[in-house]
Amino acid sequence: MQSLQLNVNASSSALPLILIDFDQTITTQDTISPLGKFGVSYTHNPKPWSYFVDSYLEEYRQHRDHLPDLPKGDFKAFVKQLDSYQPIEKASQVRVSQHKVFEGLTRHTLTQQASTLRADYLQPGVIHTLQAYKDQVRIVSLNWSKDWIQGFLQELDVPKHHIFSNDLEFDAASGKCTGNILPAIVTAGDKQRAIDTFRQHYKTIYIGDSLGDIEALVEADVGIIIGNDPSLINALNDFGHSIEQNISQPSTLYCVNDWDQINHLLRRHQ
Repeated sequence: MQSLQLNVNASSSALPLILIDFDQTITTQDTISPLGKFGVSYTHNPKPWSYFVDSYLEEYRQHRDHLPDLPKGDFKAFVKQLDSYQPIEKASQVRVSQHKVFEGLTRHTLTQQASTLRADYLQPGVIHTLQAYKDQVRIVSLNWSKDWIQGFLQELDVPKHHIFSNDLEFDAASGKCTGNILPAIVTAGDKQRAIDTFRQHYKTIYIGDSLGDIEALVEADVGIIIGNDPSLINALNDFGHSIEQNISQPSTLYCVNDWDQINHLLRRHQ
């Protein structure tokens, strides 16, 4: 896993780090699919993007259908089961790498393409909210490209060492992508191991949207769920975690509808 750069500037060293999932938290929908489709189109790949999606989903279903039943109320076993999808996620990345979906792309091309999607994909209010906390923000994501993420967040000027995700490999001489994906954050477990390192040094606020964020949301000093993913909400309820929807009330775990509400919570917890 990539080395964790934990530094914030001196003026913000006493403030909590704001750890944020990317896809469907900062964005309204998943961006790996448009990233993959762009790669396939750019490289004129003989395999359609649907081939990679269908292969992943088939392996995912097979794994899911063979998972054992868990003891009721065993949160650690539940989290471990989420982490058991690691071979499926890695196989998907290997498949994309082997078929050279991103070969020849430059970093600039990736950021520029992502930038063109900002208006359609960014959550309303997210950039405005995070502008005041740029030094505290860390992105922790299963996305495949840091340049892609930077393209969406160009107004925040998030440095690469503040993005903890997988990344594409580039040839140093040509500056072009080799086509390989470099794995770093493959599962929810990988994400949590990165977050645990942060938590050794700083108070943390974690913002996420889905079941893969459940451990991070629970373990953070303050967890903020955006949206109403039934699988996440039901799992939290099953494990006895109280979710506060009134942002004016004190809590360590909130569920909100939008980034305006997140803005309110961040101001309170500084």
